[in-house]
Amino acid sequence: MLTATLAAAFVAGAIAFAAPAAATKHCPHKFGSAQQIVDAGGAVVQEWTVADLQKSATILPGYTPRGQLWESSATVRAVTGTVTPIIPNLYAVPIDGQRHPVLWQIATPEGLPATTLAQGQSSTGKVYFDIVGADPMAVLYADGNGRHLMWCCDQAMQMPMSMDKCPMCAAMEMPCPHCRDRM
Repeated sequence: MLTATLAAAFVAGAIAFAAPAAATKHCPHKFGSAQQIVDAGGAVVQEWTVADLQKSATILPGYTPRGQLWESSATVRAVTGTVTPIIPNLYAVPIDGQRHPVLWQIATPEGLPATTLAQGQSSTGKVYFDIVGADPMAVLYADGNGRHLMWCCDQAMQMPMSMDKCPMCAAMEMPCPHCRDRM
């Protein structure tokens, strides 16, 4: 009986510790991955997920794009504390590194609402970008305090700057095949 109990505890422990190691094998920047920003010493944790960056056929009320309109779906979740999504921190980025700000001031029924979320609540919607020039390949969240989240890694895209000091990639057993040597 004691042997069976110890064996079960060992298997449960191995599974608990194997999951994070397995999770580090994929690129943490991949579109659809959840990424967190911790504020106020851990009292506030917000989690963002961005996916499906694509050209948009949406007509935004009262806005005429200067270039091609792009859209992405975004979800923000209040993991800990109360979170107000700061949508203007989102940018679409092409390979040349130019940042195209999100069109946050244009309200649409499908758009991501900027309403305050209580702990455990989440909000999902579309975000739009007016792209003049090269097609975007990534979406960045830059909070103004030097913290960045990034979503990319679609097919064989290459990043235009070094990935050497990327804190999200440090835990990966193998480099992302799409971001290797570049970011």
